[in-house]
Amino acid sequence: MQGSFPSGLLVSSAFMVLACLPGLAAGDFLGSSNWHLNSASRMQANADVVCKVRITKVRDAGLVPSYLFRSEANVRREIATAEVISMIVGSSPAQIEIEYEYPRGGNWVSGSPICQEFTKLDPGEICLVFLRTSGDIYRLSRIQSKARVVASPVAYTLGDRPLLRLLAEFLAGADCDDEMIRLQAIEELGYVGDGLMEQLQPFKGRGGQGERIAQALREAQRVIRKARSSKDLVSRSVAVTSSFKLVDPPALDEMLQIMHADPNAFGPAESEAKYGIADFSVSSLQRRLLETLDSTTRRLIKSLDDGSTIPAPGGRVGIYRGVPGFPYARFYRFALATDAVAREAEMRRSIVNVFWIRYERASVPEMIQLLDDNEMRIRQTAVSALNECINANFSNEWSREIFYRRGVGPGAPGLTDQKPLEERLRDYERNEREYIQYWKDWWRENRDKYEGITDDHDAPFLTDKEN
Repeated sequence: MQGSFPSGLLVSSAFMVLACLPGLAAGDFLGSSNWHLNSASRMQANADVVCKVRITKVRDAGLVPSYLFRSEANVRREIATAEVISMIVGSSPAQIEIEYEYPRGGNWVSGSPICQEFTKLDPGEICLVFLRTSGDIYRLSRIQSKARVVASPVAYTLGDRPLLRLLAEFLAGADCDDEMIRLQAIEELGYVGDGLMEQLQPFKGRGGQGERIAQALREAQRVIRKARSSKDLVSRSVAVTSSFKLVDPPALDEMLQIMHADPNAFGPAESEAKYGIADFSVSSLQRRLLETLDSTTRRLIKSLDDGSTIPAPGGRVGIYRGVPGFPYARFYRFALATDAVAREAEMRRSIVNVFWIRYERASVPEMIQLLDDNEMRIRQTAVSALNECINANFSNEWSREIFYRRGVGPGAPGLTDQKPLEERLRDYERNEREYIQYWKDWWRENRDKYEGITDDHDAPFLTDKEN
C-alpha cells in the first residue's frame, strides 16, 4: 500500500466480525432493496443530517397522504425511535424519531415496482440514514436514504470532511462477514471515492487536506483490489466497477470474465430473491460495468501523488479521458464479440460513446463495425467518432460541405459557425446513407493503416490530427 495511515482507521478484524452482526438476517432485504444509493451524491443533494443510528422501536402512525409520491393517495407512515451513534453531517440529539412511509399493502417483493423503491427501518438494525429536517421532525429524505454499515463505532481518523467519514464507514464494512453490508460497502466505496476525487486539490508536502484525501483514496483502492479476488461473481463484478470510479484499473482478464459470464447462471429472478432487486443479475452487472466505463471518461482524473489534474497525453490540450493504464481499445474489441453485447443495444451505446470521447486509432475497426448496427443512434455516434478521430478538426459537424473536407474548418472563408445540435441531428437523419457510405469507402482505402493497431493504451490519443 502506498503511503501510511493513522492508527485506528478500522476496528480490528477480530472485533469487526463480532461487531457487524446484522439487525436482519442475511438475505432479509425487506425495506432495504435500495442498493444503488450513491451516498456521496445523496448526502450533497438530499440530506440535512446524515448519521449512524440504532433503531430501538417502530410505531405505526396510520394511513396518511404521501410526501414522497403525490400519486399515492394514502400510504402507511411509521415513526422509528433511533439512538444516534455518530454524525456524518449536521447535528442532532442523542435520540431522534425518524418518519418514513411505504405503500399501505406493505408487499415489498411481489407488489408494484414502486413498492420496492421505499425504504423501511426495523427494530434492532444499525444503519446510516440520510434525513431531511423540518424543525424537530426527521424524515428519510428520499426513497434511497439508508445504507447498511457495521454495528460497531468507526473511528473517523481519515479526516473531518463528510465524505472522509463516509469512506471510513464503508472501509469498515468491506471486510464484514455479512454479505449485505459487505456488498453495499464495495459499491459505495466507488461512489464516495469518485466524490473525493472531485475534492482533491493540488498539494505540496505532507499532512494537508489534499494529502489526506489522497491517502484515503489509496486505502479505498487497496480494499477494492482485495474485493476483486472474491469467488462470488456479484461481489467481484461490483468491485471491478468500483475500481474505475477509484481510478485503479483492473486487469483485462478480470473484465472479460464478467463479460463472458452466462446470464442464465444468475438471472433477474435469482437476484431479486437474494437481494430484493434484479440489478445484480449477470446481465445487469455487465450493463452497469459498461455504463461505468462510459461515465468515468467524462470527469477530471487527478494524481494521488500531488493532487494535480492528469492532462491528455502527448502534449494535447485537454484532460485525460478514462482511467490511465487500462487498454480500452483492446477490451472493447473483445467485448463487442461477446453474446452479451450483441444482445443489448444499451451496452453497444455505452461502448460507442467511449469511442467518441477517446477517438483512439486502435478502435477505428470497431467504429466501422458499428456503422452496420441496427440502432440509428449507435450508427450516428460511430460516424461522429470516426470524424473525431480522422477528420478531427470538424468534430460532430454533419454538414457534408465542411464535415468531410480536409484542411477546411469552421471560421474559414465562406463557412458559417457550427450548426445547432438539433439541426445537425436532423441533417444526419436525412443523409445517413451518404455519410455511412463515405466511411465505408474510406475504410476500403485505408483499412491496412488501422487493422494492425492491436493495443495503443500507452499512447491512447494517437490520431490523424496529431500526425
